[in-house]
Amino acid sequence: MQNLDQDVVIVGAGPAGLSAAQMLGRARRRTLVLDSDSPRNRFAEHMHAVVGFDGTSPAELRRRGREETERYGVVFRSARVASVTEIDGGLEVGLAGGTERITTRALLVATGVSDRMPDVPGLAERWGRTVLHCPYCHGWEVRDRRIGVLATSPMSLHQIELVRQWSPDVVAFTAAAGDLGDDVRERLRARGIRTVSSPVVAVTGPAEAADDAHDAAIGAVVTADGQRVAIDAIFTGGHLEPHDGFLAGLDLARADGPVGSFIAVDAAGATSHPLVWAAGNVVAPMANVPLSMGAGSMAGAAVNAALVGRDAAAALERRRGHAADWEARYAETDRVWSGRVNETTSTVIAELEAAGSLTPAAALDLGCGEGGDALWLASRGWSVTGVDLSPTAVSRAQAAARDAQVDATFVAGEIDAAELGEFDLVTTSFLHSWDPEFSRIPLLRAALRHVAPGGRLLVVSHAGGPPRGPEDGEPHDHPDHPPFPTPAEERAALDLDPTEWVVEREEIVERREIREHAASAASGHAASRPPHPLDGVLLLRRLP
Repeated sequence: MQNLDQDVVIVGAGPAGLSAAQMLGRARRRTLVLDSDSPRNRFAEHMHAVVGFDGTSPAELRRRGREETERYGVVFRSARVASVTEIDGGLEVGLAGGTERITTRALLVATGVSDRMPDVPGLAERWGRTVLHCPYCHGWEVRDRRIGVLATSPMSLHQIELVRQWSPDVVAFTAAAGDLGDDVRERLRARGIRTVSSPVVAVTGPAEAADDAHDAAIGAVVTADGQRVAIDAIFTGGHLEPHDGFLAGLDLARADGPVGSFIAVDAAGATSHPLVWAAGNVVAPMANVPLSMGAGSMAGAAVNAALVGRDAAAALERRRGHAADWEARYAETDRVWSGRVNETTSTVIAELEAAGSLTPAAALDLGCGEGGDALWLASRGWSVTGVDLSPTAVSRAQAAARDAQVDATFVAGEIDAAELGEFDLVTTSFLHSWDPEFSRIPLLRAALRHVAPGGRLLVVSHAGGPPRGPEDGEPHDHPDHPPFPTPAEERAALDLDPTEWVVEREEIVERREIREHAASAASGHAASRPPHPLDGVLLLRRLP
């Protein structure tokens, strides 16, 4: 899998973006949030109809949300996104004002919308304070006061009738609503709603001072025919512009509705692009804070689920490729290994047998290869089962067992998928791989599951390559191979239950070949040295 900068980039840190980020952070995804620091509700002093946060300022909600989300490792940056383009395996996010590019496996857009107010002097500067858009969000605060509703389209009729729930003193400025019709006018009159059909030309403060337009208080709404209608608050709806221009290069499907054209998404926020999700006002312009938070949470979970699916597919491909590579390695030559038992493995087992703490019974050799260790055990009276993912290696081990006439069975398959029961001794020697994403720990946990009560697991591993020296040349370790973990590090990673497991040996030993090499060198004889002179030994016993 290509190594991209992030699992997910979220654009926008409002309620939707923060909720998505928190879900993804808790899902342990590498998540970066890019935000322009100009949220839609920055003009409002308080939020309402948000359970548990009623009266809290939007800025405080954002502060708390960011603080909570950063605890889960999510990173925030102040930046504007200029473009998003496809790359192999993901997306590339270009930032405005520079050449920086950020690569990501998935993108979640939560950039919201801008409210473009009617071009009426004195209106925009009062936005979010006495010029309002949502009676559910702000109606209670202006209840029973003189409320005006400035229509911007025929759809404003709904807002006009809705506002009447909060005050009996409502004036509707209907010039932009078109011809209401006799039935509508009668219905409004029946509810005590007065209509003014002359266009609104200004909103003024309570006095005529030069700085009135910068004061949130409203004195009057001025119409083209000279009327001055006393008003305390105005509800209106501006033209909604989604902040999605930076996505133009992806050609996302859109949905046209009564308030404009918006990116089309499903219930989980998925767009027409398999790597892009969107949530909040950028796709649902009428959604309030709780709805945006819920949509962000849903989208965050959906992104994680999609990545889980992709991770599983990639892991399956790697697993199959890994098995194929090992099979190819065995198949391309008549023999890969020496056929002899691993020196360290045989030494540890022989010492246990000599001490009387281990007697031949049922044994399992995981990653048996061509059967060297398993056949040695069988020759000492053990009933042995060997497992390896290479059919060629297993076939060779089976032939060797027949030739030696020993009690050994060999199975081709994945170590962690084998259902073989429990054994008195489970061994695995040099269970390593050149694959940088190969993980031994899940395989060692699988080995633990096959140890019978009172039985043992013996893990012998490489613990390092030969040291550099003037006579040694280059070390033999594969340059891309990660450092070999020590037995102590692997034991810690296994997180053993101390009520079930006892550590009998945990050490690094030098092979006999190294000692012999040193003796030969001292006597003046040349000797080749093995590529991995140190072995790690981890011997665990399962309590009865």
